Amino acid sequence: MKAISQHFYRHDFACPCGCGFADISKELVSLLERVYQYFERPVYVQLGCCCTYYNKAHGGEYATQHLLGAAADILVNTIAPDAVADYLENAYPKEYGIGRGESYTHIDVRPLPKRWRE
Repeated sequence: MKAISQHFYRHDFACPCGCGFADISKELVSLLERVYQYFERPVYVQLGCCCTYYNKAHGGEYATQHLLGAAADILVNTIAPDAVADYLENAYPKEYGIGRGESYTHIDVRPLPKRWRE
């Protein structure tokens, strides 16, 4: 396994269907490293990249950033998802897409900021 950063491997972001799509944004990986450093806890990627087939089969949003390799749904070990979203919104008030899920935080590196609760 080849690391793409200090704490992440390409397979952490691979499409769950097994198609091999794992072309993740370098900016996103860098952002997740900053999350790791801030909380000093492991960051787990629940969903990174997804192909069109997987996205459609699982009811994903039509134009999701996951299709571009520019998004991740994450968990930070022992940290509530809302606390992760609070950190991201405060640290990057005019950047990125940040979504609050019940059991995860969505982060993407879209060019314009967007906030939502899933």
